[in-house]
Amino acid sequence: MKRTIKQVIVTLGVAAVVSPVLVAVPAVAAVESGPSGPSGAIVVDPSFDPANAVRVDDRGEPIGRANQCHDRAFAAIPTMLTSVPGCSIIGSSKNTKITYSWYRDRGKVGVCVWGKGFNSRAQTTWTAAGCGTGRRGVVINWGNVAASKQIRGMTASGAAGVQWG
Repeated sequence: MKRTIKQVIVTLGVAAVVSPVLVAVPAVAAVESGPSGPSGAIVVDPSFDPANAVRVDDRGEPIGRANQCHDRAFAAIPTMLTSVPGCSIIGSSKNTKITYSWYRDRGKVGVCVWGKGFNSRAQTTWTAAGCGTGRRGVVINWGNVAASKQIRGMTASGAAGVQWG
């Protein structure tokens, strides 16, 4: 089977996460393969960080090692903001879904949050994860994509601190 250089680089980038022998492969090896990649191939998003990644099954449960995704802090204001990347996730199939949870831990104003996911063409989507003081267990489509979790959020007025994961 003939492989392009791009496919080989993507394979090495993903292997760096899965194989302890290849952990030293630099993050720059994880380049975006794009939605035109071969069927069933993992699409690597530019946000992917192999040093901070966990492979998950279709339900978003870690495969092979403990989930190292920790909550992140985010400040919401009356302008839509996107968080810094959270932990990196490698979807095991096109049916992979992941879960977002968040809660307001500072401020008295309500917050609206959207979670990053991917459609069937491996294009980034932003799915509503709720408004108010928090939500647990918001399930979002991820697919066969290697990328970092992120949220977007905003308030109607004032500022609020949000913890999310």
